[in-house]
Amino acid sequence: MEIKRKLVFVFVCYMAGGGLYRVLGTELWVLVFPAVVAIVLLFAFWPGGRMYYITALVFFCLGITSYVLYYNAAEAVQEFEGEWVTAEGRVEPVIEEDCFLLSVDSMILNGRDTGYRGKLMVYPGGDVGAVTVGWRAVAEGQLRLPTDGGYRNYCRGLGAESLLYSTPYHIEFGPAKPNSLKYHSGRAAGWVKRQLEAGIIPQENSEIMKGLLLGGKEVSDETRARFSAVGISHLLAVSGLHTGIICGVLVWALRKLGLMARERFFIICSFLALFSFMVGLTPSVLRASVMMGVVMLAGAVDRKQDAPTSFCFTAFLLLVFQPYILYSISFQLSFLACLGIILFFPVFNRILVFAGKYLSSAISITLSSQVLILPLLVFYFDSFAPVSVLANILVVPLAAVVLWLTVAFLVLYPLHIPLYYNIVWVNDIIIEIIDYIIIKAGAIPFGSIMVENAGKGFYMAYYTAAAAFLLLWHCCGSERRVAV
Repeated sequence: MEIKRKLVFVFVCYMAGGGLYRVLGTELWVLVFPAVVAIVLLFAFWPGGRMYYITALVFFCLGITSYVLYYNAAEAVQEFEGEWVTAEGRVEPVIEEDCFLLSVDSMILNGRDTGYRGKLMVYPGGDVGAVTVGWRAVAEGQLRLPTDGGYRNYCRGLGAESLLYSTPYHIEFGPAKPNSLKYHSGRAAGWVKRQLEAGIIPQENSEIMKGLLLGGKEVSDETRARFSAVGISHLLAVSGLHTGIICGVLVWALRKLGLMARERFFIICSFLALFSFMVGLTPSVLRASVMMGVVMLAGAVDRKQDAPTSFCFTAFLLLVFQPYILYSISFQLSFLACLGIILFFPVFNRILVFAGKYLSSAISITLSSQVLILPLLVFYFDSFAPVSVLANILVVPLAAVVLWLTVAFLVLYPLHIPLYYNIVWVNDIIIEIIDYIIIKAGAIPFGSIMVENAGKGFYMAYYTAAAAFLLLWHCCGSERRVAV
């Protein structure tokens, strides 16, 4: 017995263990014991693949253990609901308008350390000034659990199982570590914002440029709603698309400079680390950055690049170190979109080959990225936008140009090179075209469809149909290849 993609096998075993515990929520030994018995029986009576049995058992148990430890820690902090505690730690990259995320080093209750070492969403309850990523913080307040299910999952996706309600008088900030990457990347993000808000660029255009480069928290609700109505809100939430656009141009430039694969790997990975911290370590950027690093590593060590293997290895790394990220909507959408592209892009690209190389690829990548996330859009937002296919084909190339012109502006403007005026002028024109496309796309009948109260049967039937279609396509394709 030989497994072609071993890392995919490892990931499936890990997720099987974690998923089983997530569904059943029972004791650790109850889950591990049947798995051990099954593996021992297979090991004894089917000796051809003993190493795979051992591997399956190890990673199945690792998946269970990861989530047991996470849920034990989560339940521990929930026991202190309503208590007045003192939490000390450092400010995390993800900062909201009226709160900030605190990575807790110690949490004191009645003079004793509770042992909690997770994260808390801190609500200051007033103005505490500009909060900088990486700062040391000591906050006293009352622990509360999120009452809204959606917000609770949002906080869980960031690693925060509880909220800390405090006041400005009960929060003290201290200096960051001198060599803190979080601190310096936060300052870099602040510098980018100041350059784009300097008054050279019209405010509405500056908002979109900040959104493309730093993420949706820089964009107003009105602008976000306009983009969301036609299914292109992902452009304002820094994602794998943005990371891919920037890294693609960087790789091209480094190749032109004659740098070898290993040199490109170290440069790109250093950039990805800084960029990820700048935009707040969002799950979609983490996924894209780690996956890009894995792909670059394959080239650096002269190994063949394999998309499913890179995808599973990336997911495995993130879930091992951050099991809670599974709750993040951004993580779910990002990974399912990426998986959809890996599985369905070749299918759509072959079907649409008559449309020409560019148009076929553009439509195929849009359709394939939507296939697996459509049920999630219905589940979380009660709608999906068929017009997004057209909007993405037209807007994504323009957004890529705006993104790179914004980077060029950030280089030229501080150096007082007058060419930045031309960049601002070109960006204004492109953003006006994007607005025009959004208006026209939004006016298309049934461009956005509301779906309310979709039952569990819908989700099960949809994913079953998608899997059946994919299996049927590959089976038919295999028969055609054999016949030839």
